[in-house]
Amino acid sequence: MSRICPNCGQSVKDSAKFCKYCGSKLGAPVSTPVSRPVTTGRAAPTVVSDREPVTEVPAEVLAQLKIRAQLMGIEDEESEFLEELDRLEKELEQGDRSIAELEKEIKPLQKKIKALKTKERKLKSKVKEFDFEKAGKERQRLKERSEKLEELKESGKVRESVYIRLQDEYEQGMAESDAQYQEKVVLAREWLALLKAQYKAVRDELSLLDARHSVGEVKETDYKSRKENLEKRAKILGHQVEIFEAVLRDF
Repeated sequence: MSRICPNCGQSVKDSAKFCKYCGSKLGAPVSTPVSRPVTTGRAAPTVVSDREPVTEVPAEVLAQLKIRAQLMGIEDEESEFLEELDRLEKELEQGDRSIAELEKEIKPLQKKIKALKTKERKLKSKVKEFDFEKAGKERQRLKERSEKLEELKESGKVRESVYIRLQDEYEQGMAESDAQYQEKVVLAREWLALLKAQYKAVRDELSLLDARHSVGEVKETDYKSRKENLEKRAKILGHQVEIFEAVLRDF
């Protein structure tokens, strides 16, 4: 027997306490429930957020965004070097230039690529998952286990009593991890909104500085130093926003 989850519309077991697809808690089934063994799973907690509004992005989050931005830069640089290396190797195959002449360009490129690979490995060792990434992966693992269990039940490879107990555990686990995931994502989106607001403020300040310089309010020497600092800050914030948007989009 099955019924439809009122939250996501997926078909779930009639006796399920939580939707295995979206984690929503389900009410009592309309039909009389079948007698079931007592399970040891804990009920999913109700998440109530009473934290203060976000006013700054944690230093550890900014540090991780910096590492990921550096990795992105390395990947772009490495891609350019590989394209250049590929072009030179094709010239070598076609005999357009002498081996000695091409080696003078190929060897430095190979050294640069090797150095980038070393730097990339060191940076990757410093990458840590954000809390919402951890919760999202745990939710996905439980979903895959639940789906695998369904397959085993359909093929008769697992007893009904075992299936019921494990499926209850997975459903409750998914509900708990989903609640944690949603809470962490909300917080991460608040950090992203704050970074976007800071980026916009710096861009606005740059425009204002340009206008003040144009009307003669700001002297040339002061203008150049202030503009350089603002552009540097805008570049950093722009990268942070880009990286964070990409990470959240993946989840």
